[in-house]
Amino acid sequence: MKIKLILFFFMFTLFSKLFAQDIENRIDLKSLFLLSLEQEKEKSIKNNNLIVNNNKFFIDNQRLVNGLYSQSNYNSLTVLIQLLYTNHDILKSKQSKYLLDSVLYAKYEGLKEATLYEITKLYFKILNLKKQLQLNMKREKLLRQTLEFAKEREKIGINISEDLKSLYLQLRNVSVDRIKIYEEKANLKQMLKLLLGKELDNFNLKDYDLKSDEFLTKDESMIFYINTKEKLNRISNKLASKYIDENIQISVMQSLLNSKKDKAKQDEYTQELLKKSKTVDEVINEHKNSNTNKPWNEEDFDKIVREKLPLYMNAKVTLKNSQNKKEVKSLKLTIKNQKSKIHNTISKNFHYLISNYKTINNSKISNKNAQRNYILNEKMYKKGDISLDTLLSAQKNMIISLLNKYNARYEYLQDIVAIYYNTGKIKAFAYDGIKNEFENSIF
Repeated sequence: MKIKLILFFFMFTLFSKLFAQDIENRIDLKSLFLLSLEQEKEKSIKNNNLIVNNNKFFIDNQRLVNGLYSQSNYNSLTVLIQLLYTNHDILKSKQSKYLLDSVLYAKYEGLKEATLYEITKLYFKILNLKKQLQLNMKREKLLRQTLEFAKEREKIGINISEDLKSLYLQLRNVSVDRIKIYEEKANLKQMLKLLLGKELDNFNLKDYDLKSDEFLTKDESMIFYINTKEKLNRISNKLASKYIDENIQISVMQSLLNSKKDKAKQDEYTQELLKKSKTVDEVINEHKNSNTNKPWNEEDFDKIVREKLPLYMNAKVTLKNSQNKKEVKSLKLTIKNQKSKIHNTISKNFHYLISNYKTINNSKISNKNAQRNYILNEKMYKKGDISLDTLLSAQKNMIISLLNKYNARYEYLQDIVAIYYNTGKIKAFAYDGIKNEFENSIF
């Protein structure tokens, strides 16, 4: 009895240490976000890739029509910066500096946020692969059980040689698949390290589900706030409007638009004055009849006035006015399109969320049915009433239903991240204050 107690105590201590080590090495999304924000890394977007410390990460725009995390929107900020440089003359010096600083800040912060979004993509992909490994091992366990079932069939006089060949082949395939999953998981972990610019040894990522606090909104699932068409439209429009009000890019474009409108009015006023001014011939005649000292001869003067005066006073002003009018029209259209894009993107994010939520629920039902079907087929196989292919098909359906559930879960969580990202609030996963402000202002 004493030996058993000592053995129990030893095993308890060993497993406690292993569990503590697992907890110690576990990293959550918040800690990775904070680590990324603390690190100064060289970042840019080029040829549809986010480039961090010379490492390329492909841009997936499925959810991010509006986000900075896209080549087109990154370029639009670059164009806006150039537009501010070329139009500094129509802006007041302090205003010009403020607007330029605002856009440069938006670009700097936007690249940080793009990096955070990429972290979540890798994070959920790694978690998904972890689930795939678990399902792979479950599949192997089922196949080994089936080997035992095959032996029971043999007892009732059924030839199982072909079944054994098929089962051993399936087991080999499972082993090959496991190696591929391990390799892909290791590769994604390495990409995550490169993205963070920091070594993370033997780390395990904290798993998340629909009930995880980080992904709840005021202690409710986000789906609770959009479970009707009316709710969805109201929340979507409220979110979009708030983001438009806070969007630096739109604010700067509006300021530039207002300045260009004022400049266009000034140009029109100048043109009106020119229409009322003296003609070139009148200026020449006045000059000829003047008694003032003329440092050049009459022919040279006539030539200069006739060539330069109309060009300078009429054509140049007309050109500027025409250009300003075109840029005013272009800025108006750009602002309108940007606002529309924000509304459409956030609405799409919510529809993705609803779709994946439905898939999660459907996969749960599908898995229950698949489990019942497998148990039934298992009994029938042992009796010799069905073939091995039928049993393996039932096994496969059961595994696929679980895989669909996990895929939908991480897609759902990624949809929530996309909503925060596309409204400029992705840092809410790092700072509780941002999350609380966001929730209180919208929901």
